[in-house]
Amino acid sequence: MLPYDSRFVDLRIRKTKIKLLLLLLLVYLGAAAEDVPSWWCGYFGRLCTPTVDDSTPQAEWDGLRVTFGLNPFRNNFDRLPRTREMAEEKGWAPFGQDNCTAGTWRGFRYVKDNDPAVILLFDTNGYIAGIQLGVYKSELPDDYPPKQITPPWIEDADMNMFLLTAYFIQPDRICGDGRSKEEYRAEGTGTNLFIQTGRNLTSDLLTIPHREADLEGTDWTEGKCFVGMGKHYYWNLREDMDCNEFYPVFLMYNDGRLNVFGWRIMPSSPSSPRFERSTLFSSELTMDPVPNCLYEQEDAGLVMHVYLTSGYPL
Repeated sequence: MLPYDSRFVDLRIRKTKIKLLLLLLLVYLGAAAEDVPSWWCGYFGRLCTPTVDDSTPQAEWDGLRVTFGLNPFRNNFDRLPRTREMAEEKGWAPFGQDNCTAGTWRGFRYVKDNDPAVILLFDTNGYIAGIQLGVYKSELPDDYPPKQITPPWIEDADMNMFLLTAYFIQPDRICGDGRSKEEYRAEGTGTNLFIQTGRNLTSDLLTIPHREADLEGTDWTEGKCFVGMGKHYYWNLREDMDCNEFYPVFLMYNDGRLNVFGWRIMPSSPSSPRFERSTLFSSELTMDPVPNCLYEQEDAGLVMHVYLTSGYPL
């Protein structure tokens, strides 16, 4: 009887391992998908013929994706268009005024399905220049964002919302000469990561280092590494901090190079499927230290990962 039981247990273990391997395979394949049809095209490309090509295989930042997740049949690791032509083909539409200098930001804005959680910014030549996260005031508590993080939260009065803005090229180029086709092919998504920290785009920019080593001596606090994301860094993270001080931008490095960053919103009221719900458990996996204030409140907020490459950080 015992040998039979042993074989039975071993068989169950093997079946469990096979199921886990299949799940991991689905997650990996899902990382290439913006939706199930594009997943099919990505892996059986001969059956699909895209009419627009925005690929930049020679560039270090050769892609643009958002949203970490383990369900391969949702829009996790969603591939975003990086030219206006591709955006329009994929059903993205202009957002707000069709003017490169309409607000405190720079670029022509596009959204998908009227969802401002991801707003793409294109330069005058139609190449990707930046990205915004927008949240309508009606979806936020009256006291958010708090003054400690305003900016980088900046009000968009015309659209009755608050914005976070990141640029991938120098903002003063976006509405000027823009990038040429040759520059876009060589540089891909962009050359640098700039976070807008005020209304003056000459002085109110936070430049993020490309090299992880260059964070030494700054207020970026080293966190933990997590598969599919990278080594995390949070701005001035402390055990005794007030959660109102939580900087809404965090960084991730892989092999010492910046290729992922993220947005963080402390209230979890916005309803966009682009967001990932943060928990105390996920915070413990990525932060060091974990602020005590997170243990004192039920809501750990929402995050969104933004990937600057087409690959899948492991």
